[in-house]
Amino acid sequence: MRLPLRVVLWTYIAFNLAQTAVLAFAPEVIDRAYLGGEMTPTRRFQWYAVAGYHVLIIAVTVIAMGLERAADRRRLVVVNALMYILWDAASQLAYWGGAIGMATSDLLVNSGVSIAGGAALLVVAWRDRDAGAAPTR
Repeated sequence: MRLPLRVVLWTYIAFNLAQTAVLAFAPEVIDRAYLGGEMTPTRRFQWYAVAGYHVLIIAVTVIAMGLERAADRRRLVVVNALMYILWDAASQLAYWGGAIGMATSDLLVNSGVSIAGGAALLVVAWRDRDAGAAPTR
């Protein structure tokens, strides 16, 4: 895997690591946008569980970077990208943002970050080829 692609993936890992830390240790920072009221132990646990998802994403990305064949790396990176775009961003925009009363600006920023992150991963997958192979059209 070429260095620029690794840089994108390491940046993605750092982004997910930051999310993990905030969700595990200071979830109220994220929770404010969701207009859910008081931070109860149950809400704190729910955010902690979401942090676990980000730990999994970090692990999958590290594993993908270590795979020898580009085709194998691409599969994991594309699944990761689609999770951010189709599950996270699309479900917020289509339903959850409005259903929970999230402010439009918060919703657009949150889903926009997910779309941008997923798009960056799709670019990595499209550009990642084994040595000597050119990207297909």
